[in-house]
Amino acid sequence: MSTPTTKKKNSNSDHKTNLRTKWGYTMQWTPQHLSQDEIEQLRAQFDERGAEALQRIQAIVARQGPGEKGSKPDMFAVLRDHHEEDDFLAAYWEHLHAVPEWVDWKQIERGQRFFARYFVANCSLFAFQAFVRDNTATPGVAEVVSRTGGLAVKHLLTRLIETFTWFIQITHDLQAIQPGGQGHISTIRVRLLHSSVRQRILELEKTRPGYFNVEKYGPPVNDLDAVHAITLFSCKAIALFPLLEGYTAKAILTQHTGRHAKMGIYPTDQEAADFIALFRYIAYIIGAPNDGKYWADITKAKATFESMLWYELVPNDTSKILAQNFIKWIEDQPPAYFSLGFMEAACRWMNGNEMCDALGLGRPALHHYAAFAGHNIIVSSLAWAQRIFPSLDRFVVAYTRKTLHNALTKHVTGPTVPTNGIPPYSFKYVPNHGQKMEVDAQKPDPARKQRIRPFECVFMAAFIVAALLSLGLAVGAVRMLMRLNGTFGVMSWIYGGRGD
Repeated sequence: MSTPTTKKKNSNSDHKTNLRTKWGYTMQWTPQHLSQDEIEQLRAQFDERGAEALQRIQAIVARQGPGEKGSKPDMFAVLRDHHEEDDFLAAYWEHLHAVPEWVDWKQIERGQRFFARYFVANCSLFAFQAFVRDNTATPGVAEVVSRTGGLAVKHLLTRLIETFTWFIQITHDLQAIQPGGQGHISTIRVRLLHSSVRQRILELEKTRPGYFNVEKYGPPVNDLDAVHAITLFSCKAIALFPLLEGYTAKAILTQHTGRHAKMGIYPTDQEAADFIALFRYIAYIIGAPNDGKYWADITKAKATFESMLWYELVPNDTSKILAQNFIKWIEDQPPAYFSLGFMEAACRWMNGNEMCDALGLGRPALHHYAAFAGHNIIVSSLAWAQRIFPSLDRFVVAYTRKTLHNALTKHVTGPTVPTNGIPPYSFKYVPNHGQKMEVDAQKPDPARKQRIRPFECVFMAAFIVAALLSLGLAVGAVRMLMRLNGTFGVMSWIYGGRGD
């Protein structure tokens, strides 16, 4: 396990003092970073307004009597239809639909485009770093997730579809995230889900002491978890270091930051600010602390991200279980059919060996690293092409949004999901007595096993082409230098003939 270290630097250095390193990541600690006391205060607090609203909604449901056999009440629908009957719920509804004065809709809209612009890179990032490292390796979050059972292998598809559906909806277009839009409604549903999970775990803890260590982890889904989640979404997809003063190019390139820099993509400062602004508004809707301290600008968002890493990234046994179950589920899933080795290479590329060893992930062969390098070559090349050709960027954003929306409305439907694509977030994974995760013994369906994995073949081909081009350029440069040397004596000039 990583041992946190601190290092003081000379005052004459180009960098400021108080450098800290954890999990291979070096950060410069500033007064804007959170203190241990602030972290503990956030851990002890939770969305009390949302908790009270849930209790009042449940009281309305109880007065209505049981519904159809086997059906569960739609908490959002009850809130929408009955909030005028209760003064507190009326105020809560108004709060959810209010727009803070700091919201700039043009900036929010630009932030939404970021997800579609770098769609493939974003998916890789959230799968292999945001989930594998930041969700599973944060003990409080991991302990809550393990008790819902939603990340057991047999439930992963539904759970991830719901999360991915929410992400598509909040980034689809501006109307989707404005009050009354699909993304706005889904975010309110998630807030109610969080309150329900917290309520159920605390009830179980009362009847079965020791079920959840509130003293150690704080109330389930607390303010610290909320700040961590918003920071995870808003900062993971942004290469923050190049945007801030005090870092040389060498320092940037040698940082084990993960994020898009690991894939050769460097978002602009405007893209960073816009994406962070989008999730600051999401934080308001979902009930996270939102006084401007955490995400008001890039510098504060970076300080919040690094504070979460310093205090919260401590993988435990539950973290190993979640990470291994996630990798097990993705292996050979259509349409990508990624191999175990490729996914482990992706995780190690983006998170470092130290973290992946702590999570119990294997060490893949070199050709898997080559394949993931090919993946990075493709996504970074596309990103640079979009930046050079604005018309291509507009096409990619529009095509990605249309494709994702069509896939969502066509496939994410069924008896539990309305045909308009809005997932009900119907509390399917609320904890029960004795529910605690173990490494899932369920093995992948043998029929899913593939001898030829098309995506990995494409990535490997990209790596080979790039390697051959690089080799060709190097050989060409050497030949050019040799010709110049024969004609003008360049080598003699370089190695001592300059003074002649």
